[in-house]
Amino acid sequence: MILQTYQSKLVLRTLKDGEVYRAKPNLSLRREYDALIDMFGLHCECPVFAVVKGKRQNTGGKVSGSVRLTLDVPEEYIHLTEYSEWADFIYAFKFSKPGNYKVLRPDCEEITVRRYSQLIESLKSQRKLSQYNCPQVVLEKIEPAWLKSVKIFGKSGLLGRVFGR
Repeated sequence: MILQTYQSKLVLRTLKDGEVYRAKPNLSLRREYDALIDMFGLHCECPVFAVVKGKRQNTGGKVSGSVRLTLDVPEEYIHLTEYSEWADFIYAFKFSKPGNYKVLRPDCEEITVRRYSQLIESLKSQRKLSQYNCPQVVLEKIEPAWLKSVKIFGKSGLLGRVFGR
């Protein structure tokens, strides 16, 4: 599947050196990412997020890096989520019991137990790509062999294509 992800130049350098890239934990969303890692049974410290090329995307107007990597990733490494459900989960997560993301605190009034359970089940459930409105891809790593092309962005806009395969 052809994916795109925005990363730093350090990630590009890692891949060009022939090394597998594994994301480091984001401290502000560490517990939310740990929950996602648990839901998918991933073997990583932090997931890598990507989008499906040609499908509806939502980055919230921000990208985390200055390099757009286009990847060709084998299906068995891809976990899909609905972007809006992941965003809802991040919001609702703060009302979960400390140490157990699957259970809401008893005093929570912002979201029902039923809706929260539905969010978790929907995030865990893998559907056909066509069943996602705004699919978000979750990976545990990026392999150098998956790299198809790169575009580097700078302060003055697009600087150009670095290489393509």
